[in-house]
Amino acid sequence: MSKKDNFSQAMFEMFGLGKTPKEGEDDIDELGTFDQFKNYDAQPEAPVTQEKEEDFPVIEETIETVKEPEPEPTPAIEPTPKATVVAPPQAKPRRTNCTYFAEGSSMEGTLRCDSDVEICGDFKGSITADGKVTIHANTTSDIESVELVLVGCNLIGDSNVSGDVMIDSKSAVNGNINSSNLTCSGIIRGNLNVSGNITLTENAQIIGDIQTGTLAMSRGAKVSGKIDMGGFN
Repeated sequence: MSKKDNFSQAMFEMFGLGKTPKEGEDDIDELGTFDQFKNYDAQPEAPVTQEKEEDFPVIEETIETVKEPEPEPTPAIEPTPKATVVAPPQAKPRRTNCTYFAEGSSMEGTLRCDSDVEICGDFKGSITADGKVTIHANTTSDIESVELVLVGCNLIGDSNVSGDVMIDSKSAVNGNINSSNLTCSGIIRGNLNVSGNITLTENAQIIGDIQTGTLAMSRGAKVSGKIDMGGFN
């Protein structure tokens, strides 16, 4: 069989065109025209069966919501305490509301004040104070005050004190003393009129008359004068 016969046989078997060539025949025209081949309808393909959606298993997707981690709470920032400014210590005055005469100063005259008085200088005159009078230097003065304190000094003059009088062991008084209470460790040359109590330490020396409510004397104290403690009725 020639090549033409093979081609004709193939066209007939595949598309049904022409006829099977006999052996020895070589007629290509029997295959049919181009228009016949063009209008050839191919065999319909088998219908495609659409499967319903319900025939397929439904795959449910579970979407888990991923929660973002909650931010850790920010620790509270405590305010930085302010630094406390400590003022440097200031020198305290010798006495609050006090009239002060410094060492090396001198005054002569009359002093009246409604405060305490502290005398370390030279003073001559009279002192009237509504407070305590403290004397550290030799002084010649008559004194009226609420309290009287003598420290290492000599006082010449009378003292009229509504409160207490204190005389240390290095002080001496040349004058009369009127007071409520008196404590003496020094020397007094004068009369004592004390409504309360008199206390005389071992170094005390009294040269003068004593009139008092009570008297306490340590061994070694000396008194030269009359002592009147109320007497007998």
